[in-house]
Amino acid sequence: MKKIFILLGATLVVMSTIRASVEIEFAVPDDGHITLGVFDGAGRLVRTLHKLSRQEDFRIGINGLITTWDGKGDGGNPLPAGNYHVRGYLVGEDVKVSGEDFLFNDFAADAGFPGFSRVQDFSLLENGDMVLLAESKPAFLLSRISEERGFLWSETLGKHPLPASDVTTDADVPAFPSMLATNRSSAFVVSMSAVEVHSLDDGSAILSAPGGGGKTPLAVAADDAALLISSDGGIARVCLPSLDQKTVAPAPSAFTSIDADAARLAGSSPEGVWIRKDAFAKVEIPGTVMSVALGTADTFWFVGSVEGTAFVGQATSGGEILRTLRPAPEDPRPEKIRASRTEEKFAVLESQPGLQRLRVMTRAEGGEWTIGWERTIHDFSRFGFVEGKPAADAGDTKQAGDVRFHLNENPLTGQRDFLTIRAVFDKSGSRLISPDGLPLVEVSNRDDVSRTAIHRGDSSGSLRLLQGNGFFVEEFSITGLDDIVPLDAGDVELP
Repeated sequence: MKKIFILLGATLVVMSTIRASVEIEFAVPDDGHITLGVFDGAGRLVRTLHKLSRQEDFRIGINGLITTWDGKGDGGNPLPAGNYHVRGYLVGEDVKVSGEDFLFNDFAADAGFPGFSRVQDFSLLENGDMVLLAESKPAFLLSRISEERGFLWSETLGKHPLPASDVTTDADVPAFPSMLATNRSSAFVVSMSAVEVHSLDDGSAILSAPGGGGKTPLAVAADDAALLISSDGGIARVCLPSLDQKTVAPAPSAFTSIDADAARLAGSSPEGVWIRKDAFAKVEIPGTVMSVALGTADTFWFVGSVEGTAFVGQATSGGEILRTLRPAPEDPRPEKIRASRTEEKFAVLESQPGLQRLRVMTRAEGGEWTIGWERTIHDFSRFGFVEGKPAADAGDTKQAGDVRFHLNENPLTGQRDFLTIRAVFDKSGSRLISPDGLPLVEVSNRDDVSRTAIHRGDSSGSLRLLQGNGFFVEEFSITGLDDIVPLDAGDVELP
């Protein structure tokens, strides 16, 4: 009997929580999307009944639209007895969301952008395409980009540990191959532990081999016959395509930058520049050379520095300086250079605190140098609005947590209400909500948004929103927000 009594008692408790659904009827003044929530006596949102539903999702009643509530909260559990209030908003047809721009990472506007925040290394192909080795999360990428067609392919890397000098402090970012070289058919990514070969046609992995036998690679280059890896032990010649035959040639210095073709090898270090045809010959270049690339005929390009000022130069193998190109004081400083061997063209990677720029320079018929292609990446970890304009680094400028709008007159009541709006995001996307949590406007369905900023727009009832995901920032314009009408569906008494 005791067991039966306990079972009956439990059954009575369950039955006492079963309630019939309550019908809720309310009037709407116009067409639009309806958000409706149930609030407890303390004004807390306990159940979202509708999230921007269409009016056809409701039953038509004598005095308006009808919906039902089963007396449960958002978690699915029955709510305690008491008085609850049902209210929400009608979001009018004039409320519009438009994407305005990608900000602070120019690559984001290219078709097929795979998502990365920094270029680690790059190569300039003879047809003008670029191959990029770039930092991403949670992986790292090898990509090929065309100026006309955008990203042609991208392959995830990150399977091999970095040399100690390249290890990132971000625990979310795995180690990845730190150097890149290409020839006419393949891209080579080199780390201390491995060499990987990828097809230039589609990025697919062709093969891989162990790395440099304990020697830290300092620079890499490739021609059609071999992959060359510079270290403090000399230059390792890795025969292609097998990667299994290696010889090490002595070098006059531990080259930190090299480039090669079938007839020439150029190398630079803090001690100077050397060109090898039959044997290495030192080329006298003023200052320190940080990067070197073979150019047309008997020339090479370099990134040099004199008294701490970096510049780009072109010289002959005999040491004649043909030209120097110096950045303006406000421009980023050149770091790495790659050049065409068939035309007067070079690509240079430049940087300054908070900014990285990759550009291709070409020589026009009149002799002047013009920018043929350019992409800039800003550090936008603290993006926001400064004096009403989007800024990659908003610094200490206080960002608005919400914006208050004066709504249009409510045709049902004749009142003009105020509404406060804020932006939120989660794995389902980003949206604008009321202070009590009711969704008002769906902005995007991106699942990787990590930060937002809002600012009042230039016109009545408008808002500007920035949202970032670590790779770029999107700017949105939301207009017609004064076409939102508060709805009051009255009280519900739960027994």
